[in-house]
Amino acid sequence: MLAIALSLGLGLGLGLHHHAAAAPGPEPAPATSSSSVANIVQPAVGSTWEYPLGYTLTAGTASSSYHFYSVDLVNTEQSDIEAIKAAGHIVACYFSAGSKENYRDDAGQFPSEAVGKVMDGWPDENWVDTRNAEVRDIMTKRIADAKSKSCDGIDADNIDGYTNDTGFDLSEADGVDYVKFLAKAAHDQGLAYGLKNGGDMVDSVVGDAEWVINEQCVQYDECDVYKPFTDAGKPVFHVEYTDDDDATTVDPTFKKNACAAGGQTGFSTIIKHESLDNWTVAC
Repeated sequence: MLAIALSLGLGLGLGLHHHAAAAPGPEPAPATSSSSVANIVQPAVGSTWEYPLGYTLTAGTASSSYHFYSVDLVNTEQSDIEAIKAAGHIVACYFSAGSKENYRDDAGQFPSEAVGKVMDGWPDENWVDTRNAEVRDIMTKRIADAKSKSCDGIDADNIDGYTNDTGFDLSEADGVDYVKFLAKAAHDQGLAYGLKNGGDMVDSVVGDAEWVINEQCVQYDECDVYKPFTDAGKPVFHVEYTDDDDATTVDPTFKKNACAAGGQTGFSTIIKHESLDNWTVAC
């Protein structure tokens, strides 16, 4: 069954991606259990989720239809994170772990030798050398900030620089090492870690992450590579994007493929505008 959740009220963030009171949708997933790392949350396979990076989620706009939220670490108030958690949701906090965003307060801390090429499609961001110790120190500080703001875990983006033209000679092994670094840094703070895309690395890091967020595995015909997560009792939070950010309906064929294409049994799938605004279709 498909539920279309249209939220009221916009609160655009820093050009990433939106939400408010949603219409009735699927019931929240089963209660959270502890992961193998003591006291770290482990969402259940099939948990409902929403991805409000294009606007600022507040306690008043969070919906009981969604069990798991990934919110912007900087733009979301600690009081809202705590209130959303008190209402029974899991809250992961998003930041880019593989790029320098020129509008962030810590942008000046990146050493020049670790700042690479501009990210395609994101003129205010540059890839960074994730092997660099100072870059890792910045990310460790961001993870500590996530802890201080009461986040349950982290959604660390752009960890697969080795698949892009970064300006650095990064390898898949470098990517795996960086994911393991981020996961340990999160776990050391008592936070969960979620892989972001990085399908090539799944077999090497599924044991280090509590979930994976995947964008467009149907479009790229790679959903099956994320199956080790559901096999391990860990959710795959999956989103497919529409071609039209102004769309208010979804083509039935697109919807059928997005929600039921091969390889995504057990996935938690939603359809959104690429701007990640407050329009969501939940499978």
